[in-house]
Amino acid sequence: MPRRRRVDRNHAEIRDGLRRCGYSVWDCSRFGDGFPDLLLRVGGAVLLLEVKMPREGLTPKEEAFGAIFPVHVVHDLDEAIRAVRLSPPQS
Repeated sequence: MPRRRRVDRNHAEIRDGLRRCGYSVWDCSRFGDGFPDLLLRVGGAVLLLEVKMPREGLTPKEEAFGAIFPVHVVHDLDEAIRAVRLSPPQS
């Protein structure tokens, strides 16, 4: 039987908060293997967010993924919104 992926306690608050702000958010937390928890479409760009509890570090697989693709690590909704606003728009 496959092991169930652990989702951080702040995950739903961040995901749902971004959706309430009008962002298109896909919850990828069940993918595992280092893939980020949330995928957002912001304008023409795709933004990847890894949700972590305070003082929690990245796993080796998350670090490896982040070495190839830009991933924002966020701990709360405010950080997630800042990451979205700081992302350069693409067409």
